Amino acid sequence: MHLISQAQSTAWKRAQTMGKGMNLSWMDQRWNGTEEEEHRDYLDLDSLPYIKRQIALMHDLGFQLLRFPVCFELWYESEAPYHLIKPEYYAALDSVIRWTAEKKMILIIDNHHGTLSSAHVETDTKRICAIWNEVAKRYTNSDAERIFFEIFNEPNQLSKEEWEYSAQKIIFSIKKQAPHHTLIIGASEWNGLKALQSSSLFADSNIIYTFHFYDPFIYTHQGASWAGDAVLTTGIPYPYSSQHMPPIHPKASGTWAAGLFRQYPTEGTYQAMENRLNSIKEWSQKNNVPIFCGEWGAYNKYTEVKDRCAYLNDVYKILHQLSIPNAMWEWDASFSFFEGKPAKDTIIPCMKGIVEGK
Repeated sequence: MHLISQAQSTAWKRAQTMGKGMNLSWMDQRWNGTEEEEHRDYLDLDSLPYIKRQIALMHDLGFQLLRFPVCFELWYESEAPYHLIKPEYYAALDSVIRWTAEKKMILIIDNHHGTLSSAHVETDTKRICAIWNEVAKRYTNSDAERIFFEIFNEPNQLSKEEWEYSAQKIIFSIKKQAPHHTLIIGASEWNGLKALQSSSLFADSNIIYTFHFYDPFIYTHQGASWAGDAVLTTGIPYPYSSQHMPPIHPKASGTWAAGLFRQYPTEGTYQAMENRLNSIKEWSQKNNVPIFCGEWGAYNKYTEVKDRCAYLNDVYKILHQLSIPNAMWEWDASFSFFEGKPAKDTIIPCMKGIVEGK
């Protein structure tokens, strides 16, 4: 009982140091690789000096935490015994660890874009465990107060029970090599908030539970090509305004988004988001486990700047008031709060409150 209590206090203590965070997409960008190389050549190591500058700028702007997505599965062979074929990628990650240490920033190493589905849950899990065994072994002596491991980003192609079975095996593989590091773990359904509320807690208590918040999805992802026909309706305002609400796109009307579109008059409001985030805070308190919002934000291509500012400021305000540590998605691309390249003088004026933590 004493050991469990100590582990719980460790997770809570570390969660309380996380503060305001940011995602930096680079080591996850598998789409930059070539088919001939099975996308394993995706990482442009010449970009490392740029990444160093971005970490320094984040720190200067007051960000205390970096969630760093990494596509580990492309670093290793597909078949057992899963030999490492990209050791130079580890050298790049070592640099990121060193640079965040110099800035005294917390670093979440996030296992992003992994393969895990109901069709091959046993073999997929075995490979993920083997990879994490190597990652954890490499970083077992890293500062456990500052380096956290997020075991798998947005599980979505398997059931709640299958995910929890897989997650337990991954937990064991990491803890065998790095017993003192805190793990970040979400639920099925894309790290869904509701899915987390109905999930089981793991026996290991040195865990911070994570969720992603992109509600209302038809607003935050409107026009996003990777989300399919459901989000083809663009021009959706935030907060909801009957005067400015567009008709649903014909191709979206036959998808699951049609229901969200009908609900938007009540869901596209501050109150709806506050209620939802309050509910996960209450779940955290009831179960005595710390939580972390690992991603939140809004796609910028089809949203009005003033509406996006209103949305981002509202979400940040609620998270801040509820003392939920968080990491915005993301730094320098299509969800960014900069106008152009990241710099202190390119922050969109109405988003300065988020950057300044107000």
